[in-house]
Amino acid sequence: MAARHGKIVAIIGALVFLAGMSPVFSPAARAAEKLTMSSIIEGAKKEGKISWGSNLQEHEVEKLNRAFQKEYPFVKEISYSRSRGGEAAERVTSEMQAGTYPYDLLHVQEELVDRYRDLGFLMDPIDWKSLFGVDERMIHPAGFGVAVGNNPAGIAYSIRKMPKDRVPKKWSDCYDPFFKGKLSLDVRPNNLLPFWAAYGEERTLDFAKKLQANNPRWIRGNTQATLLLAAGEMWISCPTSHGPWYRQASRKKNFPVGFVFPEGPILTGQDLVLSPMKGAGSPSTAILLTGWIASKGVTHLDTGRDSLFHPGTKLGKEIKRTNREVKVESWEEMDKAGERMKKILALWKFPKAE
Repeated sequence: MAARHGKIVAIIGALVFLAGMSPVFSPAARAAEKLTMSSIIEGAKKEGKISWGSNLQEHEVEKLNRAFQKEYPFVKEISYSRSRGGEAAERVTSEMQAGTYPYDLLHVQEELVDRYRDLGFLMDPIDWKSLFGVDERMIHPAGFGVAVGNNPAGIAYSIRKMPKDRVPKKWSDCYDPFFKGKLSLDVRPNNLLPFWAAYGEERTLDFAKKLQANNPRWIRGNTQATLLLAAGEMWISCPTSHGPWYRQASRKKNFPVGFVFPEGPILTGQDLVLSPMKGAGSPSTAILLTGWIASKGVTHLDTGRDSLFHPGTKLGKEIKRTNREVKVESWEEMDKAGERMKKILALWKFPKAE
């Protein structure tokens, strides 16, 4: 009898040990198993509201927010505000560290992913594909969020100032001495990251060095660069991104700024990585909105920086019509964003925007 009792104790002990070791029985895995569309919707019904932010302008998300509430009318309140720039990111980060969450759902810039992960702000892995049918290419490998956009890099130029025979066509045009003092360059070199992913470190740092030698006007933000071109204060902005130019050009007739994709493949990174914030007040609604935007809602956006992987976006269709190769910065490359930008900034000796 004692021997039999000992065997039972040994079996129970082994099962307890395996339960502790196996991810199938871990608390995280059990939580993941419980996360179903039914549980998400029930949670969202109880919460009834959400606050979210990204660097999209308020008018750009109005249609999207209305469509979401039409499909999920129990979400009575959606609060959206634009969050952009380093100062805004630092302020939001400090508030969350203090336990105050201004956003349930936030656009996480690529260089902040590691920091937010270390601070515990990012959700445990969520199966976005099974729950919402999100394209796998849009899902961050860590599973905390999804990229609902791509923002191709290119060259913007002043139509009023630019001689027709000088309209840029190649990346090397950006450091042509003809544009010395007429070039604007962003102090946040994120538009060089897809270039780095496509052409490597040596060519990117050489390109960055040549841009600096062309006596650029240092600015912060592609929107600012576009406005300087429209005013004729600058002739060329390089590299810049498609979205800020499109935001102006699509709303203003005869907008005096042109945009070109230079020679070679069209270069882009994953953009608008949306992630529910762990610890915020409406986690279920944040998960629901994130998954809905990535699977359905992105078709309600027309920002010039919408996902190339979603078949219903306008940008995806337009890029496809160009019949050109597209090189998308991989998630692995994006994880190195902070390190790579530091190298570029060190080369530039950390310029300040004018």
